[in-house]
Amino acid sequence: MGLFSRKSTPVSTPTAPSDQYRLKATGQRVTLLEDLGGGDVRIAMDTDRTTRDDIVSAHDITPA
Repeated sequence: MGLFSRKSTPVSTPTAPSDQYRLKATGQRVTLLEDLGGGDVRIAMDTDRTTRDDIVSAHDITPA
């Protein structure tokens, strides 16, 4: 029995899509929580050391 040499190929790990976005109107960084369908999304944002969530149009955010 002989020894076989194998070429190793680098393994790439798939990256998850980012949930970080910015509001187009203000540039504030927000986190996408949920796609509600119908063009609406639920987001979370920090304001004055308080985290709150809101529902906005998906067209109102852009990837950060």
